[in-house]
Amino acid sequence: MKVGADSVLLGAWMSVGGAARLLDAGCGCGILALMAAQRLADAGASDYQIDAVDIEPGAVSDSLDNFAASPWAGHLSARQISLQELASTARPHSYGHIICNPPYYDGSPSSRSAERDKARSTATLPRAELLSAASGLLDEQGFLSLVLPAAEGRKMLLEATLAGWSPRRQCFVCTKEGAAPKRLMLELSPAPGPLKTETLTVGGERYLELTSGFYLRAL
Repeated sequence: MKVGADSVLLGAWMSVGGAARLLDAGCGCGILALMAAQRLADAGASDYQIDAVDIEPGAVSDSLDNFAASPWAGHLSARQISLQELASTARPHSYGHIICNPPYYDGSPSSRSAERDKARSTATLPRAELLSAASGLLDEQGFLSLVLPAAEGRKMLLEATLAGWSPRRQCFVCTKEGAAPKRLMLELSPAPGPLKTETLTVGGERYLELTSGFYLRAL
């Protein structure tokens, strides 16, 4: 899976302060874990650990290579395991923040890559199982951050609310001003609290402010 705009947006938008242990669930090449590490380091944090998990051995191998080549290698780890299995074996409430760009196709996606189809199908990580696993792994004041297509994001929001989660932040992402949102970023917590809603336009001022620290620019 290539680095996509969804992961870059989530990595720039998600909250990272206050969590000493973070989990990147379905890490792919490790982009979300790396962005979290960059943001924590930029904020002056030094005592943090970010774990990354994926069911694909190639994804874990790519993450390990990328972590080793980064300035934050000592804070990053990756292993091949499903989120469901991790939740059944790890110590409960191990993480202060879980970040995930989850699969969202309820049907059978069809592309030229079996690995890509597997990564995009909810058969590997149904919404209910994602929420249940995150509930066991997350501490009581923690956060689960997600990015999904807008329609699937609304389904996730409904299921999460019915399962007892409290939506704390949501961001609708539009490709142009005034257009219908294409993506929905969510921040959910087991702890109740007020909901903050915003709309982000790709290429707009807020978008550039969020993402400018993560793109290389020619000198």
